[in-house]
Amino acid sequence: MRRLTSGLLTGSLLLVAACGSGSDSAEPEPESTETAAPTSAEVPSTEAPVDSAADEPEPVVTEPIEEAPVETEAPAPELAEFPNIGVGEYDVGVQTIQVTDEERGRTLEVDVWFPLADDTAGEPHRYSFITGDYYESPRAISADAAAIASDGPFPLVVYTHGSGGLRYIHSDYTETIASHGYLVVAADHAGNTAIDQFLQTEDDRATIAYNRPRDVQVLIDQMTNPENTATAGFVGSVDPERVAVTGHSLGGYGTLAVGGGMSNEVGTIEPDPRVDALIPLAPAVGDGDPATSLLTADFLINVTAPVLVMVGTGDITTPPSPNVDRTFAEVSSEVVYRVDLVDAAHQSFTDVCDYLDFFPTLDNPTPEVVGIIEAFAVEGCSDGDMPIERVKLITNTFAISFLDSIFEGTEMITPEAFEIPDDVIYQVK
Repeated sequence: MRRLTSGLLTGSLLLVAACGSGSDSAEPEPESTETAAPTSAEVPSTEAPVDSAADEPEPVVTEPIEEAPVETEAPAPELAEFPNIGVGEYDVGVQTIQVTDEERGRTLEVDVWFPLADDTAGEPHRYSFITGDYYESPRAISADAAAIASDGPFPLVVYTHGSGGLRYIHSDYTETIASHGYLVVAADHAGNTAIDQFLQTEDDRATIAYNRPRDVQVLIDQMTNPENTATAGFVGSVDPERVAVTGHSLGGYGTLAVGGGMSNEVGTIEPDPRVDALIPLAPAVGDGDPATSLLTADFLINVTAPVLVMVGTGDITTPPSPNVDRTFAEVSSEVVYRVDLVDAAHQSFTDVCDYLDFFPTLDNPTPEVVGIIEAFAVEGCSDGDMPIERVKLITNTFAISFLDSIFEGTEMITPEAFEIPDDVIYQVK
C-alpha cells in the first residue's frame, strides 16, 4: 500500500492602521476697498489640521485565522488478490468426431470438450498417437454428446494448434475452459500436424496459411448446424451468439486471421463477424514485411473483437518482438490485453512437459515419439523456464477471466483492480 502524505496550508495576516483627517477652514473677512497684503494668519492653509488623536497608533485588529482545508491525495483503491482461477465447477467429457468440409473435400479429426451432467461416470480419456502411444487425461473422461450438462447452451470456443501440433496438444487448457461452462472444439489441421511431420506429408506454406482460419470457420459452421449428423448432438448445447477463438503459435496466427482476415495465392478469408473474442497464444504473425509475414498491418487492423494475447518472455520461436508487439499495437479492438509470462517459453503453452513426465510410465513408448517430445521440451521444460504448473495457472486464470468478462459480464482482471504477480508483465490498451 502506498504511504500517503499531506501538506498543511498556512495563511498570512495583513495588519492595516488607518489615520483620520480634518477639513475645517477660516471664515472669510468682509471685503475692503483697499488691498492689503494678507497676514500669515489670513492665508488659507492647504494642510489638514492636525488631529491630536492621529499621534496615537490605531488599535491592531486581529481577525481569526481561517485555516485552509488540508489537501491530501485520494486513498489508493485497495487491490484484490490475484484470483488464481483453477478448474471450474463442471466435470469434463471428451468425444472425438469427424467433420467434413465438402467445398475443399477435407475431413477433420476433431475433439470436443464439454461440461458433463452431474454423476456422469466414465474412463479417463486417452489422447492417442498414431504410433499407439497415448497421454491419459488426469481429469477428463471419454463421453458422448448425450452426457452434456443440461444447463446450457454454452459459449463455443474453437482452439487451433501450433505448427506440427495436434488438436489435443494443450488439453490442460481446453479441459479447464470446458470445466468453466464452455464447449470447446479443436481439429487436427491436416497437412500441418505432428503426424504430417512424422510421415513427411506436410502442405506448402501458403496452403497451410489459408487452411488454418478456414478450418476454424468450418468448425463454427458445423458446431451450429443441426443438419450435420456428426455435430447434431452438440448443436443444441451451443450458443451461436457467443463464440471465441484461441490458438497457439501458428494457431495464434489462425486466431487473428479469423478475426481480421487474410489473403494469399490460395484464397482469401474475410473477417468473421460471428467471433466475439480472440485469445492468441505466442502468435506467429511476423515483422510486417509482406514478403515474409503471415499477417500484415492491413489485416491486423481489421481485428475489432476484444483480444487477450499471451506470450512467454523466453520465447525464441515466436518471440514477443515483433509478434506480440505488433499484435498489441496494430489491432483495432477497443479492448486489448497483453500478458507476458516471465521466463515462460514457446512450448510452455502446450502439454509437452506433461508428456515428458507421462511417457516413461508407458510400456515400451515409441523412441521416435519420445525423441520428438524431448526436442520440443527444450523450450518450455528446461531449468530456468517458468515452472509449467505456474504457467498453467496464469494462462488459465487470465483466459477464463477474459472469456467470462465477455460472455458473462464479470470483472476482467486488471492492474487497477487486482494485485498482479511479479512474474507477470501486464498491459492494457
